[in-house]
Amino acid sequence: MENFKLSYGYPNLSISEDDIVKLRSYTIVNCVTNACFSFTAAFGNSVIMFVIWRTPALHSPSLTLLFGLALTDFFVGSLTQPLQVVWSVFYLGTEKGGPSALKDAFDVLSVILSSASFLTATIISVDRYLVFHLHMRYPIIVTNRKVIVIIALSWLMSSLLGFVWTQSTSVYYRAAILSFAISLFVVVLMYSRIYSVVKRHQTQINTQAQVQTRRHVSSQMHFARWTRSAINTFYVCFFLFLFYFPYICTAIVIQLADYSVNKHIALQFTGTITFINSSLNPLVYFWRVAEIRIAIKDTFKCRCPVRGCETQTIQRESVTGTSRG
Repeated sequence: MENFKLSYGYPNLSISEDDIVKLRSYTIVNCVTNACFSFTAAFGNSVIMFVIWRTPALHSPSLTLLFGLALTDFFVGSLTQPLQVVWSVFYLGTEKGGPSALKDAFDVLSVILSSASFLTATIISVDRYLVFHLHMRYPIIVTNRKVIVIIALSWLMSSLLGFVWTQSTSVYYRAAILSFAISLFVVVLMYSRIYSVVKRHQTQINTQAQVQTRRHVSSQMHFARWTRSAINTFYVCFFLFLFYFPYICTAIVIQLADYSVNKHIALQFTGTITFINSSLNPLVYFWRVAEIRIAIKDTFKCRCPVRGCETQTIQRESVTGTSRG
């Protein structure tokens, strides 16, 4: 994301008085927006990480992946957005950019965290497909240790993209646009295959409705739980790509056309929209994932009339992933 002061990186771009007024007005709105959503992102995701960490029944591969996504969102709220606010205050107070180290830290963190979010969302979609593909072998093949290693590798790859940013922003944007397209393709492919499997299974159920053995009923229960889990993570991936899509489109336009004040404002505004996604995700987890919702209520001593039964439900369902309560 580019500097608030357009002269940095674009020394030949002329800025009129009207443009300066427009930039200052936008910067005020952007500063207030990031200040508000910074708190909600940091607080909401810290709650999610805390309840997953302290609840052994939630230590499943699928929820470990959600923990990894919550970690990136927490850093967005606790580091990236505050840096954006501080930079805005420098600009409003001095009409100059803040220290170059401040801008560099904001840019690199934005690149690393957005890349880590995309990679984690892509891994989540693959993980949900493997549940259907591997069936009962899933808990044996997909383990927490392997998931943690994969998350660490995704952060390493994201750090490499951050390094690319420091060397050439144009090269980074091309790599980021390509990565976005690949991630979107993988996510769409995985959930399309999941949908096909679910439809095929539903057809088999309809043709074998009269055969209701105990093993058959148990298989249906597992499949229904996997389906709910896939739907829940689909919401997470959908909102992530939805909130990032305007920024990617703006970046493409800037790469294909000349830079301008309006394009600069659009890039910064859509960048702020991507940050807002970090505040939305904890609400999605609480809304869609029964295990997390119950664990939060239990952690903060909310009175649930059937809490004991629900806790047992967490333990049973955490083996295969998230579910919608």
